[in-house]
Order: sequence, then C-alpha cells, then structure tokens
Amino acid sequence: MQIIANANEAVLSVLKKFDKNNHSSRLFRYCLQAQVAEGWLLFNLLTREMVLLSEEEYTNLCQLEYLKERWFLVPEDAKDKEYAELVKWVLSNKKKKSEAITRYTIFTTTDCNARCFYCFELGRSRIPMTHDTALKVVEFIKAHHGGKPVHISWFGGEPLFNAGVIDTICDGLRREIIEFKSSMISNGYLFDEKTVRKAAEKWNLKRVQITLDGTEKVYNKIKAFIYNTGNPYQVVLNNLGYLLDASIAIHIRLNMDLYNAEDLLHLIDELANRFKGRRGLSVYAHHLFKDGTAMAELHTDEEWEKRDAAMCQLEEKIQHNGFAVQNGISDTIKVNHCMADSGRAVTILPNGDIGLCEHYTESEFIGHIDSEGFDAATVASWKERIPEIPECAECFYYPECIRLKKCSSSRVCYHQYRQERRRKTQRAMINEYRKWKNHEFLQDEDDMDEY
Repeated sequence: MQIIANANEAVLSVLKKFDKNNHSSRLFRYCLQAQVAEGWLLFNLLTREMVLLSEEEYTNLCQLEYLKERWFLVPEDAKDKEYAELVKWVLSNKKKKSEAITRYTIFTTTDCNARCFYCFELGRSRIPMTHDTALKVVEFIKAHHGGKPVHISWFGGEPLFNAGVIDTICDGLRREIIEFKSSMISNGYLFDEKTVRKAAEKWNLKRVQITLDGTEKVYNKIKAFIYNTGNPYQVVLNNLGYLLDASIAIHIRLNMDLYNAEDLLHLIDELANRFKGRRGLSVYAHHLFKDGTAMAELHTDEEWEKRDAAMCQLEEKIQHNGFAVQNGISDTIKVNHCMADSGRAVTILPNGDIGLCEHYTESEFIGHIDSEGFDAATVASWKERIPEIPECAECFYYPECIRLKKCSSSRVCYHQYRQERRRKTQRAMINEYRKWKNHEFLQDEDDMDEY
C-alpha cells in the first residue's frame, strides 16, 4: 500500500469522536475506486486521503488495519451520513469569515456581437458600462478588497465589445497600487494581435474561456455574429494562436447537444491538427440542454442514454488528444457551492448594480456601487440550500455536494448527474496518481493559476 494523497487532518480530528470498535468492517460509503496499471486507487471523499493498493491488498481490503484506522473502513452499523454531516458542519463553522471582497465579476456590457440561440441573456437589456461607472468600480474595489490581491473576471455579453472600460479599470487599479490578475469569458472574435498584447501587458489576463460549438459550418450558424463579412470560425481559431503565443491560457468549452455531438468529434480533430502540443490549451465538454435550459427532466431515458454515450465518446477523444483539463483531487472539503455563497465575491453590472451570481443581470441585486452596505436578506437567501432528497443517504458524492435554492443549475439532482460526478472524480483520482508517479522525474507543472 502506498499513500498517494494525504488526509485532511481537520476532518480526521472531527471523526475521532465516533467509536469504531466494531470488529466487522465494511467500505465507507464515501470511498471511490479506480483501477490503474499498478493496482487500485481508493479515495475517501470525506477525509481526502487516497491510497494505492496492490491487487492482493484490494482483494482483502477489509483485513487491512490501516484502512480501518483511516476511515476507509467503518463498522457495519456505522451511520456514514451522520459522520459527513458533522464534518461539514464543523468545518463550515470554523471557516474564517472575512469582510474583504477579493473576487469581482465585472460586466463591461450586456451586449454581444454574437446571437447564440441558447444564450441565457436572450431578451435581456443590452447596456454598456460607461467610463464614469468604471472609475466608480475602481473606488468600490479600493474600499472593499481589504488590502489583498484581487481577481477580476471580465464578463458580458461579450466583454471585448466594450474593452475601453477594461483599460479604465486596470489603469485605476494600478494607480491605486491594487494587485490584481484577471480572466475572461469571451467568444474570442475580437482578440486580434493588438488586443492580445494589451490583455497580457495591461489587463494581466491569465486565462480565457471560449466556447466552440462545432466545426466551421456549424459554428458560424450557431454563433450568428452580427458581422456580414469574413469567416468568424477562422477568425477565432487565429485568435486562439495569438493568445497562446502571449502565454494566456485557454479553456475551450464545447456545448454538446445531440444535434452537434458528432460534429464536435471532428472539431477535436481540427484543433489537434492546429494546436496539439501547445502549452496552455485545454478543452472540456458541457451538456447543452433543450431551449438553453439545464432541466434534466425535459429528456427521456432514451435521450439520456444517447446523450451520455456521446459525452463519454467526446471526453475520451479530448483525453486522447491531450486536451483534457488535468484536475487532481483537493485536500479540502467544500463548504460553499460557488461565488454566490462564498462571502468574498460579487458581480458588478454595467449600471453599477451589485449581485452575487453572473446569471442574474436584472434582479437579485444586493446593492449598488454608489451606496453603502448590502441587502442582508438577499445575501442570506443565496446561502439557502435545497432540502436533501432520499438519494442523498446513499450517494458517494455527498461530502462534496452543495446545492443552492437559487441556483438554476443545481435545483434538480438526477441519476445521470451522479454518474457524471463519479466519472469526473475517478478521472481526477487518476490524474493525481499520475502526478504522484512522475514526481521523481518531472517538476510540478501548474498550467493555470487557481482562481
């Protein structure tokens, strides 16, 4: 047996209060296995420890004293969910509360140069941020960052559709000697060579997420850019090269539905022909649901079977070409879902309204950059969680699962989601194992800053 990832000692200290003297043991519900060439990985999602077992050890794992001591094995009558509930409660209450806001999602505009049919902002107001508002944004960050470095995510609409306010905000932060770095969600069309140079030098841009919906014909039809000349698909591919040349990392998001699943496989081939081996480029796939929704119940079991098979095929091709995001396993337990309930992040709309979730551009505001303080009731409402369902009692993913009432993407839990979580966790386990295995020969390579 070899230890691949160490346990979270804070979790172990909480678990010590439970008695484990029962001599009959079973595998803890929150342990996940993955087979590798040297044997079996066993990962405890609650304690965060991962070990490598030989085939013989795996066959007889219930006899291994170390696994009993380290909560991989628990008594037959153990109440797994109670253990997890206590750990999450204790760690959540121990988390240091900070008044500092260090993460800002800034909408430079809610307008866009594309007209994607699935955009969640369809039908909403198209408003650009003004120069004066941008100056007020700088003052707001100055008053709330608590002397700490900040991370800015440029958002829209298309952020580059109003790039001037990015200049204004970055110049202002430097003038106030506020340390910052930034990332962006963009369609990539406006990243010409000049803009990329400025992004690297002035905006301190470290990462861009760009969505590609398919090869040339499919992409150009779905994006429906407002321009009547040129070939948007080729423009964006050229711009990807400029970004990589400037050492700005790129996350390519593939929105997959059944209508474009096969075409996305061809897209991976085209990306491989052009960019395979380039440092800083990663690709991931995401389900695109009917009518742009994320409601799983709109799909039949037959549709889900086809969709899941297509997703697995796409993910395998991404992995085969070396484009997969190499996420490992974290040694910490999640105590919040996302930026909305983190207590250290806000969104700032073009008119100065302040919110907590980038998907809400016309409601759910907690304040304004011209006003002092936040609406405590709205802030609290974003911390409210969805009541547990019967499946929670048996779910391996329970230690990591946090679902918010106001989050449209987490309102419904379904079998296919749990399958996907299992698949992605096992992939992260294998990534962590490969990193450990190559430790003697390779330096750790952090392709991305952790945001």
